[in-house]
Amino acid sequence: MKKGGFIASFNYAVQGIVSALKTERNLKFHYLAAVGTIFFSLFMDFTRTEFIVLVMAIIFVVVCEMFNTAIERCVDMIVQDYDPIAKYVKDVSAGAVMLSAITAVIVGYLLFYRKVADWTESGIVRIVNSDVHLAFVAVLLVLILTVGGKYLRAQINGGTYFQGGAISGHSALAFAAATIIALITVNALVTFAAFLIALLVAESRVEGKIHTIWEVISGAVLGISVALIVFKVVG
Repeated sequence: MKKGGFIASFNYAVQGIVSALKTERNLKFHYLAAVGTIFFSLFMDFTRTEFIVLVMAIIFVVVCEMFNTAIERCVDMIVQDYDPIAKYVKDVSAGAVMLSAITAVIVGYLLFYRKVADWTESGIVRIVNSDVHLAFVAVLLVLILTVGGKYLRAQINGGTYFQGGAISGHSALAFAAATIIALITVNALVTFAAFLIALLVAESRVEGKIHTIWEVISGAVLGISVALIVFKVVG
């Protein structure tokens, strides 16, 4: 593998995701629905298996939508005039997306209905307070919001979607992890070490000229804010 090939492959992959998000209205809806559903799951007493099923259902819909987008672009590039076979290919790919969406709705109904019903009947908000679950959700939300921030400000700040850009994803994840460690351990020495490591990660992004100081600060603020909201406000 040539130098930079590994990072470049991630850049291409993330650029594909963000490009599809930028051009496809349905993917924007799926993105917002994913964020809302994952956040709402914090209030449900989901088991680990139920949460895995929920995440897989969300990813399944997004992947099908992206395949549908790629297929439609290929057909449009090859076929310029109306062709019944081209229409058939597009209809089949759109049908796959519809089936994935129906599946996700069924999964959501089966997972949320009983939880919401119990919540409404008892009048008590049931919050998942497992440190492992909260940490996973916090990291997942940081990743999603980082991609969203890069998408919203890419035209102004430039950079690739995986390396550089408006928000430092490495800094966001590092400071989110440091905040989570601080909240769980409640130990001054461990907290100091965790934030020192996060600062070193942020400093390396600036020293490597991958991010500016303000982009690193934005990532740090994002990571700390999400961790505090998930653990202190929700959990």
